[in-house]
Amino acid sequence: MDASNSPPGPDQIAARARTLAGTALFGGLDEGALALLAAMASTQTYEGGETVFRKDETSGSLYVVEHGRVTIALTSAEGREMVLNVLGPGEVFGEVALVDGGGRTADAMCPEPARLIALDRRRLIPFLEANPKLLLRMLAAMAERVRWVSTSFEDSAFLPLPARMAKRLLRLADGFGVNTAAGRRLTVSLPQRELAAHMGVTRETINRLLQGWLSQDMIAIDRGAIVIRDRTGLERIANEV
Repeated sequence: MDASNSPPGPDQIAARARTLAGTALFGGLDEGALALLAAMASTQTYEGGETVFRKDETSGSLYVVEHGRVTIALTSAEGREMVLNVLGPGEVFGEVALVDGGGRTADAMCPEPARLIALDRRRLIPFLEANPKLLLRMLAAMAERVRWVSTSFEDSAFLPLPARMAKRLLRLADGFGVNTAAGRRLTVSLPQRELAAHMGVTRETINRLLQGWLSQDMIAIDRGAIVIRDRTGLERIANEV
């Protein structure tokens, strides 16, 4: 991880402010408040495979993804990983530890090179206290994250693997996809090992499932990227119980 400790210049502050303005949390602030936030922030860059923080660490910064993506995951004592969420540009994470000052609730990792905006808790809390509307937005963001985690665990407990996998691919396609002549193409490469971590199963199990969908022309794989060719079919599978 590379952190910029030198005072930010006007162009850097303006670039950070634009990123912050694009988030659901800070998007309603005026230009002056955004510039103040951008000036107090720092920029951190990560290589692919680097960790932002680990579960139970007490670092209290709030992060905004400026470039790349971040995975939020849990890791068992045996080293088995389950990916809870994938975040892209403009998305915020780390709000739970920011609010209560406690340990992180999951691991945050960068599967590819990423650039993050970090807002230190000691400086951000006074800013939030002076902007009560932001506190309400943060509570709403935390509630949304809790609902997502709850739904993920409910799916893991009650849905068969094909339904869970179809739901996850559709969600990834909505957040990280572009329309092409061949179908909805995920703009991120997801190795089968990473997909297995999303589902909490083995790579071999994911391979068998994907091969079945490939043979049915429901998906295609183009240079490592999944292309959804039959969205209706995947939606039908996602709704099967």
